[in-house]
Amino acid sequence: MRRGQLEHVLRAASTIVGEHDILVIGSQAVLGSVPDELLPTEATTSSEAGRQRSGPR
Repeated sequence: MRRGQLEHVLRAASTIVGEHDILVIGSQAVLGSVPDELLPTEATTSSEAGRQRSGPR
């Protein structure tokens, strides 16, 4: 997953759950803080992103 792909997932998740703030944890978190061109190839090989709702709904 590249940064642009993660951004797409986050926009979609934000729309689905009706929340503006999305917390990214785990290995995908680095994609939001480091430009793609500075990451080793291994950092962009994950193809998954999960979600966890915060607080009761």
